Amino acid sequence: MRLIKPNIFSGIQGLKTGMSTRIGNNGDNEFGIYLGSKENVDSERVKRNRKDFFSEIGIPEHYLAYPVQCHSKNVLKVSAPGEYKSCDGLITNTVHVALAVSAADCVPVLLFDPLNKAIGAVHAGWRGTAGFVVMRAVEMMEAEYGTDPAKILVYIGPSAGACCYEVNEEVAIKFGNKIVPYSPKVFLDLKKENMSQLLKLGAAAGNIEVSSSCTICEKELFHSFRRDGLSAGRMTAIICIK
Repeated sequence: MRLIKPNIFSGIQGLKTGMSTRIGNNGDNEFGIYLGSKENVDSERVKRNRKDFFSEIGIPEHYLAYPVQCHSKNVLKVSAPGEYKSCDGLITNTVHVALAVSAADCVPVLLFDPLNKAIGAVHAGWRGTAGFVVMRAVEMMEAEYGTDPAKILVYIGPSAGACCYEVNEEVAIKFGNKIVPYSPKVFLDLKKENMSQLLKLGAAAGNIEVSSSCTICEKELFHSFRRDGLSAGRMTAIICIK
């Protein structure tokens, strides 16, 4: 399996993390991890995919906690595995709870507080980003666990890039000219905006790893809803204190 391992978390003892791509162990390009039951269109394949993925990460599947993503700004504090409805981010300081988000153009963001041993996982599409969902997650970690934003480690994963992510004026105006290049079409850089929000909270630029990959144009490696529509699979990003 082609598994992305964030460099920002490398060498941290007891932290399990990674993000799937569309490449499975058999070398084909149709691999996908599905978390919600509504997406389980091929149960045997889904079971095999999930087994391979969790084996590669190094945690059992029953650790999994995931939001039923709805393009919101809602973040929940959790202390047990399971499905959490109507939210797009989870935080925890409980060991053996693996926070996961799925994405296929939206931005997956993984958070780790090395001092207080707390983690977060956020799904930030344009609506969630406009609602400052990643800021809400960090602010909740600060309130719940004493997280210092200046010490937090962050991975901003592969998503639709400014090279391909064309949006209309109604969406663009929510973000401003600072992060929307006009040429003459309007393209949105969601990764840049999420990083900007983290910096505003006091996160250190050197503690943030931003993937340069675009899910739309790198079709051999990533699923993309914008490119493939309803037939698109999903990648999964996961983080767990073990």
